[in-house]
Amino acid sequence: MKRTGYRGISFQEAERVVANQHYERMERRRFQDGLQARSIFGSGLYLISDAVLAAQYAFCHAEAEGGGQAAVLKQEIVLDRPLVINCRYSETQLRQDALDWKYKGRQLPNVRPEHVHAWLGRTTKEYALAHSFDGIVYHLDDSLIYYVAYFQEKQVSGIDLEFVFTMNGV
Repeated sequence: MKRTGYRGISFQEAERVVANQHYERMERRRFQDGLQARSIFGSGLYLISDAVLAAQYAFCHAEAEGGGQAAVLKQEIVLDRPLVINCRYSETQLRQDALDWKYKGRQLPNVRPEHVHAWLGRTTKEYALAHSFDGIVYHLDDSLIYYVAYFQEKQVSGIDLEFVFTMNGV
């Protein structure tokens, strides 16, 4: 499955990513005012099908780095065997399947509340990889799709600047 995905980041980071054709940072990140981007499906490269929404992520990344410019990158993503989340198979069902797979018949570990999202993400990724999925395609609705690539090096290519914008008042 070949798709176009977008990612919003600071302009400074975007310059390095385009030059190296490789992302330095995965999704998990803390922003100002306590906001967080969480890797709900484990570590990987998170992309989105909508460039305008990616610009909102870019704003957060640029603001967190204290820069005045943000960028949206466009790239091709190829997933050979993605796990598809949609109205027939939900994110909740995936998490339940992952927990059942890993902890069937055993007690769940005691995870501190601030680490629950990371633990669930790791467990979900382990489940996906153990079942030969190479990423996730998450249909939030008919027009918005998230893509998670677990093997960036072989799944993402043609990273290029889609647009750059200046943030006023930052």
